[in-house]
Amino acid sequence: MEEEKDDLININFGALLSVFKKEILIIILATLIFTSGGVTYALLAREEFEASGKILPEMQSKTGNLGQLAGLASLAGFDIGGASGSGIDAVRPDLYPDVLKSTPFFLSLFKVKVKTKDNQEIPFAQFYDTFVLKNKIKQENTKIQYPQSNEYITLSYQTEKNIVDLRRRINAVYDKKTGLITVNAKFPDPVVATLVTNYSMNYLTQYITNYRTEKAKRDLNFLAERLDAAKGKYYNNQAKKAQYSDQYQLSMMKLQTADLQRERIESEYRISSTFYNTLLQKYEEAKLKLQQETPVIKVLEPPVVPNKKTEPKRVIIVLISAILGIVFGMIVSLVRKKNYKLFIS
Repeated sequence: MEEEKDDLININFGALLSVFKKEILIIILATLIFTSGGVTYALLAREEFEASGKILPEMQSKTGNLGQLAGLASLAGFDIGGASGSGIDAVRPDLYPDVLKSTPFFLSLFKVKVKTKDNQEIPFAQFYDTFVLKNKIKQENTKIQYPQSNEYITLSYQTEKNIVDLRRRINAVYDKKTGLITVNAKFPDPVVATLVTNYSMNYLTQYITNYRTEKAKRDLNFLAERLDAAKGKYYNNQAKKAQYSDQYQLSMMKLQTADLQRERIESEYRISSTFYNTLLQKYEEAKLKLQQETPVIKVLEPPVVPNKKTEPKRVIIVLISAILGIVFGMIVSLVRKKNYKLFIS
């Protein structure tokens, strides 16, 4: 037990304070140096402005939200498949923010024209190179090394770096409790930050709408094409039937060949009429389904041009620098002349 007590390190706090008082000039000097560096950095650091907006996407079942629309359709003789089902939407809302992390989104953003706070309208790519990168771009990094094709995306090294930085500057967060999606963008220009936020919200809204309605639109377009063809054939057979009736209704001579031809014409007419009416009903059902599939996305909070900068937080930078200076000064004062031996036993 006595050996264990001897192994313990005893600290004399009175002696420790005496060391700090003795080396107070070193601590003050280190604090002043670190604080001066912090003030310099805080004054020279580029200002950043952050704009944000909120959208509320529709959150409900995919087939169970027809309600009165399905009832009206059934009264009109239409049967919308799965109207009474309980299937849920396969699109997960918590995946929507990932759309604004995709490469196609940033490639489209580079082509958008933005207006700066000086009322200068330029492409976003030019703004990014000028105001974010300060035109510090190596020419060799802008060249695409591999052959381009429609089957894949090829980017230059500089574009890849830009996209990595933009993924940090543009963010979307989905709140599972409220269902809100908050979109924010941070740039040196407050007007550009707002415009990019607005563009991101519109892009996300359009993406969600297209995703939810893509199949319904394809079905509707296919039915529209088939309906036009069936309509032409139906009208043609209708004209043939009328022409045949006008030609033979006054004739007193009834030939078997004429009866056979009449039966064929009427049969083709009935078939084309049934097919056309069936397609017409399916077409109306498809239009109702497209309306049902189209999501309702409301802008709850539009982005507003920020008047206050987000970065740099100068007061916090100076305080952290001062604290680091004090800590560094204390460490130096303890190491200097091995002063730590004076209070450790």
